[in-house]
Amino acid sequence: MKYSNESLLTEESFSKNEILDAALVTHPHSKQINLTKEELGQTLIFENGSNLTLLKNPIIDEYGNEYRCSEWYYMAQRVDDLWVKKIIAFLSTGFWLAMKARKLYNLEQDEEKRIEFMRNAIREKFDNNPELKAELLATGDKKIIEYTYRWDVRFGINQNTWKWKNILWKLLMEYRDNNK
Repeated sequence: MKYSNESLLTEESFSKNEILDAALVTHPHSKQINLTKEELGQTLIFENGSNLTLLKNPIIDEYGNEYRCSEWYYMAQRVDDLWVKKIIAFLSTGFWLAMKARKLYNLEQDEEKRIEFMRNAIREKFDNNPELKAELLATGDKKIIEYTYRWDVRFGINQNTWKWKNILWKLLMEYRDNNK
């Protein structure tokens, strides 16, 4: 199964009950604004699904750069300059350092290219980390939803409107379903 770009870019809205039935990904750096497992009842928390989860086995690109999380590998794909890729890889060792890379460098903004870059990041993350892949597969057929920053409507949920595109997590489900 492969999601079309059109379906990935479609905004969705889910009720709290639908969220309770999902495998919920929480962002490791936003605990203060995320619901806890206790608040959500029986929801499956899949924290290691986050792109900011530090990887036991880093992603290594074709130039030998090592990325400690898939988010920074995703960002490095969005630039053509090899020196900038190397800097982003170096900065991937620290969350706040890598956040600066987002602001310092002109990253590719084309939505369709970004979708392919995210597919690549997910594939590299889970192919290189079998224990994370097993966690992903353990979500079964549940819908995967990321509950993240209030303003991240592209990849996560907008906590004010409960609407989002959920692109990253549709891609996670795509990967999961193709690797059963």
